[in-house]
Amino acid sequence: MKGFLLAVVLIICFILISACNIANTPPPASPTTPPTTPEPTTEPSSPTFSPTPSPEPTTPPTGELKVHFIDVGQGDAILIDLEDTEILIDGGDRSPGVTGYLNQYVDGPLEVMVATHPHADHIGGLIAVLDAFKVDQVWHNGDASESKTYSDFMSGVNAEGAEVHAARLHDVIKAGELELYVHHPANLEGSTNNNSIVLHLAYGDIDFLFTGDAEQEAEGAMMMLSSVHLPEVEILKVGHHGSRTASSADFLAITSPEVAIYMAGVDNSYGHPHAETITALNAIGAQIYGTDVNGTIIVTTDGETYLVSTER
Repeated sequence: MKGFLLAVVLIICFILISACNIANTPPPASPTTPPTTPEPTTEPSSPTFSPTPSPEPTTPPTGELKVHFIDVGQGDAILIDLEDTEILIDGGDRSPGVTGYLNQYVDGPLEVMVATHPHADHIGGLIAVLDAFKVDQVWHNGDASESKTYSDFMSGVNAEGAEVHAARLHDVIKAGELELYVHHPANLEGSTNNNSIVLHLAYGDIDFLFTGDAEQEAEGAMMMLSSVHLPEVEILKVGHHGSRTASSADFLAITSPEVAIYMAGVDNSYGHPHAETITALNAIGAQIYGTDVNGTIIVTTDGETYLVSTER
């Protein structure tokens, strides 16, 4: 009897152990495919740069602005005149100079003088201006020259007691309500011409670009900037007196000037303006004026419209 009971207990234990093993056994795995990486919904993109426009005027136009492209023969001299505020960009050569012309328009001190680069046909006339007028600010590009004209100019600057600045990319030249944004140079790695200061003036809806003697190398450097783009302008002062070394097709396409003004002397020995430049300006539909043909050229604007008048 005891043997029979022991056998029954063993059978019951066996059944219980088997049931537990079955319960703890995981179900057979179903066939699976290797995991896959989800397909991207869009192509990966590389960083892009959105050019920042030049600063717009901080205040709306309040008066009539006149920009004088003064006939000084083979040279540059530009007077920006807004009521009692005057800015002079270059002064032509020592002769004929610009002092006599400025006497008609400068009220009190000359707020700003800009020497775009140290060639005599741009800074020679500024020497007499420093003698004749009180100048509050002098901006130059920091480039030096061994010429006597440059030496005399810097002597005049040092004697003037004005604020003196070396203009660099992103600087803003301020005088009264006027602000000129510096597009060039970022440094002095180019030739004398290609180190020229390039300035953008926005007066209301009317934009001017003053390029000194900047050539295609400088134009290319400005076009490649990601930090600030060249503006479309109404008025372009054509680079380097209308030489074929400036005014590339790409530069003109970007700036898209309505009016192009070159500054050159009658029958000058350089042949300025070159036919290639005139052709390029005609190709973009610009109205072309030159001091050799038209004499002094004045652009008058109220910030909404503008008028071009000429001496002849």
